[in-house]
Parts: sequence; structure tokens; C-alpha cells
Amino acid sequence: MPDGALLIRGARVLRPGADPHRPPVADVLIAGDRIAAIRTAHDPPFDLPVGAEMIEGAGRLLIPGLVSAHYHSYDALLKGRFEDMPFDVWALHSQPAYLGRRSKAELRARTLLGAMEALKAGITTIQDMNSLVPQDEETLDIILSAYAEVGIRVVFSIALRDLPDLDIAPFLPPDLPPDVAALVGGAPRDPAADLAFVEAQLKRLAPLPPRLHWALSPSGPQRSSRALLEGIAELSARYHLPVFTHVYETRAQLAKARRIYPDGSMIRHMAEVGLLTPRTTIAHAVHITDDEIALLAQAGTGVVLNPVSNLKLKNGVAPLVAMKRAGVRLALGCDNNSCSDCQNLFQAMKMFALLASGADANPTGVLACDAVEAATAGGAQAVALPDIGAVAPGMKADLVLLDLDDLAWQPFASAARQLVHCETGRGVQTVIVDGRVVLRGGRLTTVNEAAFRAELAEVMEELERDHAALSARAAPAIPVLLEANEKLSRVDLGMWRLVGGA
Repeated sequence: MPDGALLIRGARVLRPGADPHRPPVADVLIAGDRIAAIRTAHDPPFDLPVGAEMIEGAGRLLIPGLVSAHYHSYDALLKGRFEDMPFDVWALHSQPAYLGRRSKAELRARTLLGAMEALKAGITTIQDMNSLVPQDEETLDIILSAYAEVGIRVVFSIALRDLPDLDIAPFLPPDLPPDVAALVGGAPRDPAADLAFVEAQLKRLAPLPPRLHWALSPSGPQRSSRALLEGIAELSARYHLPVFTHVYETRAQLAKARRIYPDGSMIRHMAEVGLLTPRTTIAHAVHITDDEIALLAQAGTGVVLNPVSNLKLKNGVAPLVAMKRAGVRLALGCDNNSCSDCQNLFQAMKMFALLASGADANPTGVLACDAVEAATAGGAQAVALPDIGAVAPGMKADLVLLDLDDLAWQPFASAARQLVHCETGRGVQTVIVDGRVVLRGGRLTTVNEAAFRAELAEVMEELERDHAALSARAAPAIPVLLEANEKLSRVDLGMWRLVGGA
């Protein structure tokens, strides 16, 4: 055994090719940041030399670290605040541009909070699509430094948009009061300048520290000029970077696509600008047609589903059964804290399975194993990290140990089914990222949690004041947006994704 190695002994190991319901007991050897070897009861045992660490895995289930392939850290401090809000009303209260510049302490605290919660729920990798306000190097460096401190793996992208119009703008009255117009309006940005800023960061921070990785993100095709989208496509091809963007999250986005694109399709527009590729993953895809699903499958473009936020923001249910049957690669995300309220892929996996069941009275072929796949290997494929998402020799040592003595696992019948339908995150005991134990006995090893709570309490005083002021400013716009939302709901767009039918 190599010096400085880590041995996980005697856990049930959920690995490729193993029985997903009754995975066998095995020992897993970690050397450095990778899985060196796996031995079962039929193999000779590993010798444990002086200086090596051993983690007892008896009564534990070892799984790949979960991958949340869609997340925004900028509003991590706004959990538990909103309910019964349509998308556009929620956006007024949650998007970083409305709050403006935040303190360095708040930037750090919000980044740490989301990452800490993710790690405690077994998420070892997150894709943070982050809108930098202000868009400068200091803001970026504070965020990346906090991620490096907590020890999570992050695929980071700077979200860009240069068209200010709201997706729901066509349904707003033409004679908006000046205060409302100022609130829901915005100024266009220079796509060349934004692309230059992103590329400058790719060069300045190369190579990134361990566990940090780059991605690219236009906020949404309908919010981006052709120049911006083509620029993102060019950067993606040149730097071999994954692309993440919001597509068809809301009915307003579908209506806008029908209005602004000659053939009414956001997906075909993405193909025209060079963004319908295997490097691209679209978030949400709630209001997508069967023809467009076929185009995704043909192009190798993936979808990251966010079932919890889609329901809470009244956007409906994505046609995941049709996507799976078409062969579209699928991943899962937790989305914002302000609209899903937690970073917990166990919730997302259960919603994935239940919404598939609720889509058809007959068997759909979407099983718990598919939900686990979307939260692990599917997420790894989305974030373009082929060496995470599975427990196998040569893979990165991003691993989670779950307590099988927890009542969620009593009696033990199926690892896959109980992961999806019984586990809540309560059973997460040990989390390893890049071969380093970052959670032990349910406690973080990288952050002093008591000191963090004191930091958080300080920054929340200012945030509470500022958010109360924002809510007061937003109040006159709410009736206008609700009226527009009602008008939109009466438009026949050929599909209805809300639960219960039209």
C-alpha cells in the first residue's frame, strides 16, 4: 500500500457492474486523489502500513460523490424566504443585480454556506453558474477562494447576458409607471467586453487550483445576442469547456422563442449559433417539444433537470420520460437556495422518480437506478469530468459513506431504491473529495462551523436591511407582473406542463 494512503474497509460499494440493490462488501484503497484499487472478500486483503488511515466501512454504503449540475451560489443566503411566487415575481426579489454590490464578508459567507450544505448532503461537485455583481476580478477571487477553503469540487461559470428584456415583457402593459419600468427594465451590455472579461479570467487563473474547473454560461439564448452566443461557442471549442444555459424554464420563454426566432425554436437557434453540441447542457427544458428533444439526442446535448425549483416557481414538470426514451443524457441539479431552499440531491432524485411515475399510468422504465445515474455519472458527463461519478480504480476519490444503521435503511432491501426513496441526507457520515476527508462523522473538517455561524450572523444584519428595502421597491411591480402572468397563462402554446393539466 502506498504511503499516506486511505483505506475504506468493509463497506457495501455501489460500483459499476455491481448489483445496485445488494452491492457486495469490498475494501477501497485511495492513493493521493484517486481510487487505487478495490478488493472483495475473494481477493487478498490490503496490508495497512504505519501512517496509513483506515475508515471502517462496516454497516456503511459507499457511493460516488453526488454531482449537482445546476446551482447559483449568489442567493445562498435567501433560503426559506419565498413561496407561492411565479417565476418573474421571485426573480425581482432574488437576482443579484437588484441587490447590487455586496461586502467581501457576504460574498465569502454565501459561497461557504451553499458549499457546506452540499457537502453535508453528499454532494461533492457543484456547477455554479454565477452572475458576478460587480463583474470584476476581486468578486471572482473571493468566491473561488471560499470554494478552495471548503474543499468541494466546483465547475464555475460566469453567467453572461447582454439583452435586458424580461422574457415576460410582451405581456406587460405598454404604459408602465416609471418606477416599475425602471425596476423591470435594464441596460444592454457589450458582448465583446463580456467575452473578453471571461477569456481574461481563463488565462489569468490558469491553471486553476485543485478541485476548481471552468465552464461557460450564456444566461439563456433568448437573453443573449447572436454575437454573445457565437462567442461562447467559439470559446467552448477553443478551450474545450462545457457550456450551461437556461432553456425553456418558463412558459414565457417558450412564448418568447415563438416570437423572436423564425421557426419558433430556441433549440434550433442554438444549433445555428454552434451551441447544440455534446459540450452543452441545458438547464430545465420544461417547455420543450418532442421534435426538439430528438434534436438534443441527435446532437448529444444534455439536460440538467431541476424538479424542485421547477415546481416551486410554478413552471411545471419537464418531460423527463420522453427525454430518457429519446436517449438524451440527463443530470440533476438543486438550483438556487431561494427557489429550492436547500442543496439536497436526495430530494431531487426522489422527485425525478416520482414525477416520472406520475407522467404515465403504465410502467415508464424510469427507475431508481436512473435517478442515481443522473445524480452521479450523468452529472459527471454534464460537467465534463469523466473521472468522477463512479467508484472504480483510476477514478477521482470523490466518495460518500452512508450509515446503513439509520432507520431509513431498516430493513435493508435495495441500495438504489432506498437512496432515492428513503435517504434524506441524514445518513451521510463521511465525505471524501479528491482523496481528502472533508466530512467526518457528519462534521466538516475544513471549516469551523461555530466561527462560520458567527460570521453569517454579522453579514445577515446588512442583508436583512437591504433585502427589506428591495422588497419595498419591488412591491409596485408585483401586481403588474401577476397580471402579465395571468395573460400569459391564457395563451395556447401547444403544451401545458403544470401539474393537473390545463
